[in-house]
Amino acid sequence: MKYLDKVRVAVSKPEYEKEGVFKGETGTIILAESRANTFMVVFENLRDEDNDEVMHPIFVGDLDLAKENDLITDQDILNALPTPDPHWWCKVEDGFIKNLLGEKKNKIPYDYES
Repeated sequence: MKYLDKVRVAVSKPEYEKEGVFKGETGTIILAESRANTFMVVFENLRDEDNDEVMHPIFVGDLDLAKENDLITDQDILNALPTPDPHWWCKVEDGFIKNLLGEKKNKIPYDYES
């Protein structure tokens, strides 16, 4: 998972549901700066008619990849950032949260808090 990928929420959690985001909802990763092992995801067309969209940080372990964005490369992302720091911009590959230098943030695959 990385910037602009379509993702699906895989679990129900009160903090997500409070914002109108339920298990099975799909959204787009709009911020892949993973300091707390979360990605900021924007959800559109939810049940709440007052909100066109909801942005909420979602724990990476609570997301499934729905559709990969293959239009941009890691270098394209870095070039577009106001502060292109490859240490903080992350993606999830093979169960690891990796920054754009390939450094792993978690030690055990699929255990995103390790």
